[in-house]
Amino acid sequence: MGAPQNPMPGTVGAVPQDQMADPYGADKDFVRSAVESSATEVHLGKIAQEKASSDAVKEFGKEMVEANTQTSQQLQQAATALKIQVSDDPPRKAKRDEEKLAKLSGADFDRAFAKMAADEQKQAVKQFEREAKNGKASSLKDYASKNLAAEQERQKKAEELAGTGTATVAK
Repeated sequence: MGAPQNPMPGTVGAVPQDQMADPYGADKDFVRSAVESSATEVHLGKIAQEKASSDAVKEFGKEMVEANTQTSQQLQQAATALKIQVSDDPPRKAKRDEEKLAKLSGADFDRAFAKMAADEQKQAVKQFEREAKNGKASSLKDYASKNLAAEQERQKKAEELAGTGTATVAK
């Protein structure tokens, strides 16, 4: 059995097939993953507003919902421009996180939520950094660059909440 015939002679190995077919593949991946991350953060933030025992955790949950609702709207517009389908429904990961949080209360809930929020923000910051540095769609690259500082600030707040637990932030 010989190798399959290449329909475009001279292109084998020149450019990876996925990039040749779609130079905006990485931008689309950013939009998809950022929309999923935002949906997760909105979902977790709503749970925190309802269940947290600490005012600081409740306030951070509210901030997550507000910031990520706006992010989701902007990313939905980008998805439309790139002609890709994205869902703003929380992914399975968010539902698993919710199940874990549902079993907790008080300081245990606050600590678990803060750790989840810090982990989610860390991933969001990585996504925004990568797009700001390597994005091909200039509007998305600009968007990621402009919003990177806000994502980093939320990461810092989440890490502070996770690091201090509720012992020092509970009022």
